Amino acid sequence: MRYKRLILTIYLALLLAPVPARAQYIWTAVSNEALYSNMLTYLRTFQNDLVGEPVYYMAQDLMVQMEAAYRTDPFIWMSQVHNFCNKLEAMYPPSLSHPKVSNNSEDRYDKIRRGITRLRDFPMHEVTLSYETPPPASGQAEAFTSANKQWLQYKREEFFRFLRGPRPTGDELQVAKLYSSGVVLRTRDVCIGIDICYGEGLYDGLYKEELADMLDVLYVTHAHGDHYDLELFRMMMAKGKPVVGPSTMARHFTGVEGEKHFWEDSHLEPEVIGGVVTTQAYMSAQGEDPCLLYLIQIGDWRIIHIGDNSHHENEELIYPLFPMADVVFAPVFQGVVYLFTSTLAAPNPDNVGQVYINIHENEWHHEIHGRISYEYLYNHNGALNNAGRPYPSVAIVDNGEHITLYK
Repeated sequence: MRYKRLILTIYLALLLAPVPARAQYIWTAVSNEALYSNMLTYLRTFQNDLVGEPVYYMAQDLMVQMEAAYRTDPFIWMSQVHNFCNKLEAMYPPSLSHPKVSNNSEDRYDKIRRGITRLRDFPMHEVTLSYETPPPASGQAEAFTSANKQWLQYKREEFFRFLRGPRPTGDELQVAKLYSSGVVLRTRDVCIGIDICYGEGLYDGLYKEELADMLDVLYVTHAHGDHYDLELFRMMMAKGKPVVGPSTMARHFTGVEGEKHFWEDSHLEPEVIGGVVTTQAYMSAQGEDPCLLYLIQIGDWRIIHIGDNSHHENEELIYPLFPMADVVFAPVFQGVVYLFTSTLAAPNPDNVGQVYINIHENEWHHEIHGRISYEYLYNHNGALNNAGRPYPSVAIVDNGEHITLYK
């Protein structure tokens, strides 16, 4: 009888124990309680790996604050985690890592950056807004929306503060990320935007007007609503500034005056756009919607941006056609190892130090299973966790963050 009681006690203890954090490559909706428990498990692991760092004590304070707040508001942890990550990102901004930033890297700075972005995964994967199984608890979806919109708007302010600041004075390239695949690239002479969309209430007309004033050229890879903003496009054209995209974008601008480059097929012959930027494009698509894979040259900088809708088998075809790129923007779900192996076939592969910068992580526009996490990037064999393959330098840039690259 005593043995039965002991077995029952052990069974109940295991049943009621917090759900351990696991490597979630494709996230699914879980209860608020389960994800909160998983987040705490990861936070403790993150903290214990950084004994003696300021982050260790900041994480301890966060757990005390969350425990107290959770009793009266079980959803407030989402905002608390975002605020914690905001503080850490200010202390530990993006930097170049080489050869990789996967779990195999023991560099302390890399570990902290991985921890920040992994923690960002948790509040972004707490609930499905389509009310699939399991349905969110009362107040869960509303709390998720509020916490994440507040975070994105905070990062929007960071993005604009940087762009209002000084431009480069030398040969450096400034990279600022607004949301998901949307980036602004700025040199001493040129400022361009790629795949900039509205986000979730990210900016209103005043912000768009300011951005249209800053940009010299605006690009879109494909005609999905999370990659462009029609009002921003029209503002650019009204200011006499060129816009570039696939032919599927043209239907939105029938009768609209302005410099429009809407390409129906690959555009391999280099073309000077707006007198400032040389552009080539390779047409590809996962489905019916065409996607342009761009090679954009600003001065001596060569940038590839592939959006998130290209047919991945086609991507290896683009690189032998283009000169070697300095910077490649590719989604976190991208076969990064495969991508960079294929870039070695590009002309003059040894003349630059190549940099990978992530796009399309934790994108709120997608259902929960489509918000590809940083965890996937760090752990999946096709991303940054294949020990047997070469990697370029890597800069992991979160929404609203920026990094300056040097030749």
